[in-house]
Amino acid sequence: MYIITKILVIGSNTRAISKSLKQLGYTVYATSFFDLIDQRTFVDRFIVPLDFYDFDLKILEDLALDYVNEVDYIIASSDINISRFPKSKVIGNYDTEPINNKYKMYKKLYKNFLLPETYKLNNINEAFEIVNNYPDKKYIVKPIYGSGGLNIDYFDKNSSINSDFLLQEYIKGNSVSSSFVSYHDNHSIDMLAVSDQIIGSKRLGANSDFIYCGNITPFINYNPKILNISTKISKMFKLVGLNGIDFILHNNNVYVIEVNPRIPGSFESIENSFGINPVESHINSYNNIRLNQIKPNKFTVKLIPYSVNDSYYKLSNINNIRDICHDNFLIKKGFPIATILISDRILENAMIKSEIVLKQVLNSKKV
Repeated sequence: MYIITKILVIGSNTRAISKSLKQLGYTVYATSFFDLIDQRTFVDRFIVPLDFYDFDLKILEDLALDYVNEVDYIIASSDINISRFPKSKVIGNYDTEPINNKYKMYKKLYKNFLLPETYKLNNINEAFEIVNNYPDKKYIVKPIYGSGGLNIDYFDKNSSINSDFLLQEYIKGNSVSSSFVSYHDNHSIDMLAVSDQIIGSKRLGANSDFIYCGNITPFINYNPKILNISTKISKMFKLVGLNGIDFILHNNNVYVIEVNPRIPGSFESIENSFGINPVESHINSYNNIRLNQIKPNKFTVKLIPYSVNDSYYKLSNINNIRDICHDNFLIKKGFPIATILISDRILENAMIKSEIVLKQVLNSKKV
């Protein structure tokens, strides 16, 4: 059995996990790109870069390495390079390279599941040749490593790539994600929830059609193929702990888009909708302690609005928001402003309330 006192959470947004760990009585070390005033309550050591220009997770990895010897265990909440850290301290998946490398993941899965046609290329002319051979299809370009929809765009005549990249068939449909607990003994799963993902929302200021902007949890009456696929992929990759898979639903087809071998972005939505502490299930999975059968008692809407230009926002007096920076912090163009989190027993009510809060956030911009 694990006896844990100090846990280091590494990722770009660790507030929700920090809070859940603190509620369980742990000493919490956590990284973040932003000095969030509502996270400081839940951390004993807050590890934030003095400055950064893009969301390069290596920045946080480098900072976290300085604290490895001070903690008992490590939990990842983003697609960090976990192999840089001692395997004996990691609670969660360790051999994640075959998953984080999106082409290796594709090669592992495409014979058994439905995935968008994907090519690994290093020459833009090869991409044009492939696209010209399939004039009825639409394509996107994406990095081999990455998360959150960053650096993904449609492929067109103006596309310009300077390194290895993926050319992938574009599948239009509904974006959803599964969140589940995988167990250490045989990698079987208990499904926590399927969430409806909000991707590339212009009303939330997304500067790309592929940026992650939140989710709605739970997604009711989801295709049973999602449970079946999640179970099989957990066993194929020998997953453990909390994990997630992103899908596109098109007609009656279920396309696998991403496998996320770490605590998923719907973590806090699940916590609110089901009234559980998911990080406890993450830790318990190592001891094969099964999750009790749970049902949601409310819907949760999570929205992430992005700043459309360099701006200051006065957020301190707005209710139902998380991930709050100081009012005098400059939020740069394309950076998230805050997280809106609304729960209600009636989905429509939660959606209406979230729109009201969204207006308050956007109107809080200092002129």
